Amino acid sequence: MDGKAPVDLVLVEFSGNRFGGSVLTELERLSEQGTITVLDALVVSRGADGAVAWLEASGVDDRLAALVGEPAGILAAEDAEAVADELQPDTALGMLLFEHTWAGALAGAVRGVGGRLLDWERVPAAALTELADH
Repeated sequence: MDGKAPVDLVLVEFSGNRFGGSVLTELERLSEQGTITVLDALVVSRGADGAVAWLEASGVDDRLAALVGEPAGILAAEDAEAVADELQPDTALGMLLFEHTWAGALAGAVRGVGGRLLDWERVPAAALTELADH
């Protein structure tokens, strides 16, 4: 990993095309605390009539645009097209690309004492739930 922080792409579906401000509030809090750095965001929606539209962060909300900063251009039309066919009518999908800033600091500390981070893997929540049920 060479000290780089892990980056995740998160897809969240919102029925009724409702995206609440509480999600932005939480993203702002995590960003302000240095837990994550939002790299890019995209919203893809399918209207009740079946029409598909997509917006970059700057076209969605001023607060989301401020989190992303300068248009990153990492998420683009081809990403919207890749998920659009799966959307049900009157549904929106938020795509969020973010860096685990806290993990970069941890990796730096490991390197600072001569260590080397060999691997970092995400354990799916479903796997943890299954293990807990046994």
